[in-house]
Amino acid sequence: MSAKKLLIGLLIAGVAGAGIAANVWWREAPTPEVQVEAAALRDLTATVSGSGSIRPAREVDISSNVMGRVTRLAVEEGAVVEAGDMLVEVDPQRLQSTVDQMQASLQSARTQVDQAQQELEYAREVLDRREGLYRQDLLSRELYEQALQDVQRAERTVEMRDQDVLRLQAQLAQSRYDLTQVTIDAPMAGIITKLNIEEGENVVTGTMNNAGTVLLTIADLSVVEAEIQVDETDVVHVEVGQPATVRIDAFPDAGFQAVVTEVGKSPIGSGSAAPTAANQAINFKVVVRLTETVPGARPGLSATADIVTATREKALAVPIQALILREVQVDEKGEIIGGDDPLARADAAALPAADDAGERVEMEGAFVVRERRALFLPIEIGIAGERHFEVLEGVKEGDLIITGPFEVIRTLVDGERVEVQERPASR
Repeated sequence: MSAKKLLIGLLIAGVAGAGIAANVWWREAPTPEVQVEAAALRDLTATVSGSGSIRPAREVDISSNVMGRVTRLAVEEGAVVEAGDMLVEVDPQRLQSTVDQMQASLQSARTQVDQAQQELEYAREVLDRREGLYRQDLLSRELYEQALQDVQRAERTVEMRDQDVLRLQAQLAQSRYDLTQVTIDAPMAGIITKLNIEEGENVVTGTMNNAGTVLLTIADLSVVEAEIQVDETDVVHVEVGQPATVRIDAFPDAGFQAVVTEVGKSPIGSGSAAPTAANQAINFKVVVRLTETVPGARPGLSATADIVTATREKALAVPIQALILREVQVDEKGEIIGGDDPLARADAAALPAADDAGERVEMEGAFVVRERRALFLPIEIGIAGERHFEVLEGVKEGDLIITGPFEVIRTLVDGERVEVQERPASR
């Protein structure tokens, strides 16, 4: 066989082999099967969740305004009290002695006032007699002026004694008030949730730098709140007045209606030790008040709250899992090259990222099945429901949105041919 014939035979064999390899490759790369869901109108509810604990809407720490030994403790932890009920008595002996001393001092001051009044009357009588003699030239001017000065001096003495009486009356009133403080009554109706004192112990009043002894705590559990922590990315959507549902771990089968009453303006733990994005999540305090009674509620019970931040009726929606990020080519106006034509889009995606081919940018969107091809469409979304996003722009009602499988969506190419999986028949 000549060399020329041998070369021709090898070329023919090579072409045949390449055809067989290409045929095998197409068989080994089947059209991907995808799951779809039609874009449809739905009622959506956006919620923000947070966890925390239950606390009373009103809670009062009871401290003593006087120092001394507790001589009577009339309640125990868990007791139900009404406003005005006696709670604690501090030893009144020292303050009763002060009241007795003030009363004695006041009585002495009043006696001194009477004495000063008598001296003033006598000085005026002397002045009257001397004034008559002085006018008849029977008394020297010196003795007349001396009598006049005695009257003025007596008047000032009376004024001083009257001021002493007023001062002692004020001190007696303060002493009597202090004596009333040895008996501490309930300022409101509620439950004794903390009892920090025992009968016979001493109580200390607070100062500017030191807190006084907290004897007990009364909580009104007829109205309770849930103080929760909300992430910084969600708290911007929370406003006072929004409805919420609170679930308490101790009552797993019940959901309690509530309303937002407070939204923190500063991160929890703000200050020198404030959390930063570099070391931990930043949370804000949100308080929701339950609008219904919770039988058996106790401060500190763990709770979670779902706050409704927005609702939409009959909003065009797509499944959450369909939303992805993709790079697309756009022209100088920012519009996708190829528009809504799948074939033109597929051709444009195959072009190199050169200036004349357009710029590649990352956009948020979903794959839509058209003409048996996966077409990527940028989507502008609104609120997020539990399973669907609201669509403001990008797809139309009835568009078949590719929802899975995730492995397929992750590798889909804009304009790629796909096969839609048939949904299993419902039983």
